[in-house]
Amino acid sequence: MFELFIWDLDNTLVGTSPLLWGAFSWVAEKYAGRKMSPAEIVNLYGPPEDQVIEKIVGSEKKEEALQEFYTFYERKHQELVEVFAPVVEAILFLREKGVKQALFTSKGRKSAMMTLEKLNLEKLFDFVLCGDEVEHAKPSPEGVWRILSFFDMQPEKAVYVGDSPLDAQAAEGAGVPFVMVLWDSFHRERALEVRAYRLFARPEEFFNWVKGIYR
Repeated sequence: MFELFIWDLDNTLVGTSPLLWGAFSWVAEKYAGRKMSPAEIVNLYGPPEDQVIEKIVGSEKKEEALQEFYTFYERKHQELVEVFAPVVEAILFLREKGVKQALFTSKGRKSAMMTLEKLNLEKLFDFVLCGDEVEHAKPSPEGVWRILSFFDMQPEKAVYVGDSPLDAQAAEGAGVPFVMVLWDSFHRERALEVRAYRLFARPEEFFNWVKGIYR
């Protein structure tokens, strides 16, 4: 059985795509004079939001645009973010069984903690690592290695749960089994390309799998 679950945040634990797309689109239109499609925005995922925004608006406008991003993100958070309740239940169940829980998100610390605190999810995790706290963003395995090191855990004793090929590559690079979840993924069409230990289409299916392992 796994002794550590490493979780992605967006589109895995919470549905934040409408919020992220809205925030990045708002910044792009206001500071770069162009509209961006969800697909264009997703193609920039990997680094934290400050680096994504710099790619969109340039270095000179980066700081002002970043503050505008956070203003939009906080103002629209309650309206546009969904929590996947069965996933939260699965984490609580695992914690009761003594299984360690870590979060590794591409988000910067500020936006990640904003989401976790607004949704009362921060206490679910024993360790949180954010995109602006690693030198190399996903798909680099650096973040996964750091989490394994923090827990003094062998890769085969951990499992990474995420929704994207970037998550899969980060897990594979660290030698950690990967669980692909598709309930809010933008990457359904690429799911079969991902080498996954397990693949789940619905949160309830995932929770049932977890309960079956840790009876």
